[in-house]
Amino acid sequence: MKINVKRLRSQLHDQNKEMIKANDSFIDELNNELMNDDILLTESDNDATFQIIFVESGGSESEFVKIFDELEDPIILLSNGKNNSLPASLEIKTYINQHHKTSLLLTGSEEQIAEGIRNAASVFGAMRALNGINLGVIGKPSDWLIASQVDYALVKEKYGINLIDIPMLELEIEVKKKIIENVPHLEQLQKKFKNKEVLDGALYFYSALKRIVARYNLSGFTLRCFDLLQPYKNTSCLAFGLLNEEGIVAACEGDVPSLLTMQFVKALSDMPAFQSNPSTVDFKGNTILFAHCTLPLNMTNKYSLTTHFESGLGIGIKGEMPLGKISVLKLAPSLKSDESVAFSGTIKQNLSLPNYCRTQIEVEPEEGGIFSLFKDNFGNHMIITYADCVGSFITLINLYDSRYDNAHKDDKDKK
Repeated sequence: MKINVKRLRSQLHDQNKEMIKANDSFIDELNNELMNDDILLTESDNDATFQIIFVESGGSESEFVKIFDELEDPIILLSNGKNNSLPASLEIKTYINQHHKTSLLLTGSEEQIAEGIRNAASVFGAMRALNGINLGVIGKPSDWLIASQVDYALVKEKYGINLIDIPMLELEIEVKKKIIENVPHLEQLQKKFKNKEVLDGALYFYSALKRIVARYNLSGFTLRCFDLLQPYKNTSCLAFGLLNEEGIVAACEGDVPSLLTMQFVKALSDMPAFQSNPSTVDFKGNTILFAHCTLPLNMTNKYSLTTHFESGLGIGIKGEMPLGKISVLKLAPSLKSDESVAFSGTIKQNLSLPNYCRTQIEVEPEEGGIFSLFKDNFGNHMIITYADCVGSFITLINLYDSRYDNAHKDDKDKK
């Protein structure tokens, strides 16, 4: 990835060869830090993914004003902390906010700035990937998701994402065709689950959902999946495990905030995510039990196919997840960053307890993680991924919030 660096300095420093040479070396050092990430800072804007404004000295503020109108929102500022670069950057950052645009300021050591650039590259790439995509809502949110409704118009304005309502009837029509096509791991699935009729029924859902995804050009969807239990005596859990493995984001129970969170994870990291219930909390032991009956198959060491927990019907996935570091995330139904959840944790063990959904993991959250469950207003499910994306997720939703708030600043001022 190429990132264009636009350098700004005051006229007083324009002929300061020593400073210019030092800043050349600074950019070279950053490129050395970023070499393994396939990120290159360049002063040529050819094929650049985005631009960084390097504020080289104090007195650059007036030079920034000259180029402000041509800059895309959000604007990334870079300060090396020398030659009054930081106070100038803070003045510029305030100017950007006053003029209803969003900014991100990178400063600190070379290592810290390089990490900030990695984060920015991930976030800006995600914003581009998310803009204009279609996400399906098949049926409507399950009746128990009483606090997990979202404003479709706000999702469109804030993220550029189109939410498309799709009647359950469309899925029913596709399922009636009883078509099974191009199912990954088919032989393995047949060995793991011997009841052919039930397995075929689960795979009808998989193929039917793939056709709906193609019809509406969906990047992902959420489904009111419990409505499948009675008419079909089957579940979509296996279909979701397969689709999420393929990179088609599939969220349970018509849960749109979970769908959006999973889609953000995919855009930030190109990695799958596990939609789970926070089922029990051990405050003394600092652990949370997460459980659900579906799981992307590529998030497992091994898995077995059993029944769905609540109903005893269909096929549920009992996966054994690799132990280690995870990110735990959830966008709030309000779409507000300060009500959303993001913390790191560690999977300590896989469990097989009665009275919980099939895939069960015990997670030790970082300090404050359990507090987030009760402080923040995120609804029901939590999203778990092996991607190290807590920082980039927080940056992403904060940038979206800032951009939206800046765009509506005049409306607030009038009130």
